[in-house]
Amino acid sequence: MRVASVLLLAVLASFSAADDPSKPHDHQGKLDKFKLGPPPALSSSERAAVDAGKTVSKTVPVEGGARALAVFDVAAPPAVVWACINDLPAYPRMVPGVHATKVYGGGTRGGVKTTLVTWTLKLLGYSVTYHLEFQHSPSASAAAFALDYSRNSDIDDTVGYWHVAPRNGGSSSRVTYSAALLLKGWFPKPVVDFLLSTTLGRATQWVATEAATRLRKEGTSAAPSHGRRCTGVWPFRRCAPPPAPPCTR
Repeated sequence: MRVASVLLLAVLASFSAADDPSKPHDHQGKLDKFKLGPPPALSSSERAAVDAGKTVSKTVPVEGGARALAVFDVAAPPAVVWACINDLPAYPRMVPGVHATKVYGGGTRGGVKTTLVTWTLKLLGYSVTYHLEFQHSPSASAAAFALDYSRNSDIDDTVGYWHVAPRNGGSSSRVTYSAALLLKGWFPKPVVDFLLSTTLGRATQWVATEAATRLRKEGTSAAPSHGRRCTGVWPFRRCAPPPAPPCTR
């Protein structure tokens, strides 16, 4: 047992020391990057399950890592959901297992906003750090991320994708999340389980909770409609203009 503990600590120590932002990653990508576009179509049974309020999820082990897909509905407008997803500095508060995030660059080009951010996961007292390029296209209602290969990361490779579509007249959202992760070298099963659950398995559970929290803080009671047709949830509620007053002579 003591030998196993020492081995685990040695592996973790070497793992946490691999990150080096002053050096490029040892390759320029092994996983195919996601495109900023619509999500893959669901089967009729999968669509029925999501319509019934269930999360459709798949995790497929691959050599050195895993791939995951999740589709679920959130009782909040797309603007609120995107506010959660794009709030990268707040991930340590929102997402279990994320210890720190630090934005170190970015910009906007062709309507796509790019954010460069360093992620640190806490792993049994050790840190796992990697650097991401996160892109969001409001026109496509999609976001995609991949490693920033100009910086060396503790993980071998990762790519991911978000898509948010309006539901119920814009008062709720259908969220699609997909990601793939490759690890470097061999790691004990507790380490692998932690990384996969943090980066893949837990990556979607926080969205509905955070969106509900933000709605409560902003106020969810509907503003008075005064007889006008309104759609959406306050403060994103939109109402048709009031009728013109009657003409008097």
